[in-house]
Amino acid sequence: MQVGDALGADMFAVDLGKFRVATYQGLSGLTFEQDATGVKTVTPEGSLVTRKIPGAKQLPDITLSRPMDASKVWVDWVVLTATNQDLDEARQNVGISLLDANKKPVLHVNLVNAWASSWKGPALSAGDASAGIETITLAYDDITIG
Repeated sequence: MQVGDALGADMFAVDLGKFRVATYQGLSGLTFEQDATGVKTVTPEGSLVTRKIPGAKQLPDITLSRPMDASKVWVDWVVLTATNQDLDEARQNVGISLLDANKKPVLHVNLVNAWASSWKGPALSAGDASAGIETITLAYDDITIG
């Protein structure tokens, strides 16, 4: 890949730790934000100066979607937190890799201690021949990008 070549939005891989899912249709919410806090100080000459310093990280939810199949991996993951309330067992490090045209990772995002905060089943409609799409929302403790 040459410098300046754009990455395709359709080339990514997801590793959900022990909760293995083979296919993904989409991923959204992949952002990094950090609060900027203003701190006012006075210089030795008596001038008032305001400087911005980093504050708390903002950790927006990540949403994954995929065509539903016979696997109940995502449902089982949600059950660990929603029904069993076993957050210790549910927390997994999740890796997201953006791939180049040769399917080689060029950027890796790691979600630390991610857990499934919600699951949404497919919209159902008689006579609709499209695939049923299920989505899962992930909450997490920290994000690293590299």
